Amino acid sequence: MLILLLSGVSYANTLLVVTEEWRPYNYTNDEGVIVGRATDKVREVLSMAGVNYEIKSFPWIRAMETAKSRPNTLIYTIYRTTQREEDYEWACPLIRPVPMYFFKLKSRKDIKVTQLEDAKNYTSAVVKGSIYHEFLLKNGFVAGKHLIVSAEPTSFYKPFFRGRIDLVMSTEYLMGEALAAADMEYEDVELLVEVTKANQQRGCMAFNKQTDPQIIKKVRRALAEHNNNFVGP
Repeated sequence: MLILLLSGVSYANTLLVVTEEWRPYNYTNDEGVIVGRATDKVREVLSMAGVNYEIKSFPWIRAMETAKSRPNTLIYTIYRTTQREEDYEWACPLIRPVPMYFFKLKSRKDIKVTQLEDAKNYTSAVVKGSIYHEFLLKNGFVAGKHLIVSAEPTSFYKPFFRGRIDLVMSTEYLMGEALAAADMEYEDVELLVEVTKANQQRGCMAFNKQTDPQIIKKVRRALAEHNNNFVGP
């Protein structure tokens, strides 16, 4: 039997866990350790399930493709949508819904957005492959025309603050972090409309479909127990 190795540990014995940089839920701290509210819960659940694992952080598209193609792989935090339903085995919920908004610079008096359709009059930055990217494409937004698509959520804040991008889709927390890093104030931006239809689902964990069924069963049971005993992130 062919056994693939990951950092010297056999595929058969270790679950590869993949995620992205998405503060405050999953991100790499200054010591190079993957932490965050969702990460803490994932670690607790996997410990309860008695599963050996290794966590790696990738750009979101790479994380999803890895989870779809590599046996014994778990991805988080991922929203369960109709388009993704058949790609993975699911364990839900991991986190509660996270509101996502369109933001503009307060100084941009030329930008008027009171509903989703209005955003098509401007350029908007969004993370490639995210639930919000999928939602905007489904609602008629076009990459290169309405959308500037990035692999990393942090890469579009600088051009946004310089006025080179009209709108950014972000959470209040991520926007606050980006503003602080740029030595700006929250009052320098304006929250426009919430993309409510895209975030009705809670964030989940999802497994490659060739993951050991016993691992999936144990993790689902541990997640249900955790959700029953604790308030999630």
